Amino acid sequence: EVFWVGLSFVIFIGLVYKPIGRAVGPALDARAQKIQDELDEVLRLKEEAQALLASYQRKQKDVVKESENILIDAAAEAKRIIDEAGQQLEESLNKRIEVAMQKISAYEAAILQEVRNNSVDIAISTVRALVLEQMDKKKSADLVGKAILEMNKKLH
Repeated sequence: EVFWVGLSFVIFIGLVYKPIGRAVGPALDARAQKIQDELDEVLRLKEEAQALLASYQRKQKDVVKESENILIDAAAEAKRIIDEAGQQLEESLNKRIEVAMQKISAYEAAILQEVRNNSVDIAISTVRALVLEQMDKKKSADLVGKAILEMNKKLH
């Protein structure tokens, strides 16, 4: 009896399997194809996303490199401007010092000339006074003339 039940079950499965297999097979194949299409789409999207990510990473590296170059250029330009300003300041100070030295030289020359003139006047007055006290007028005039000539020679 168990034998006949087992045999009838196997026959029943055999009979039911073919029609169910024919109905289920295409449905499973369609489902498998749909899953495969979705997997292909996912792979395509993944590759596209990776390419886009790589593109953005390259752009980011380019932007970082460009930013670094801009900073380097800005630092160089700032250094150039500072150096130029320092050089201009130094030139300006040197010109002012030169003008001041010229003015000082001119003042020294003017003062020296004034001192010479005053010295000559004082010397002449002193000699005249001494000569007038001790000599007669003719000798004193000759002596004053000689003193003036000698004084002029020594001062010039």
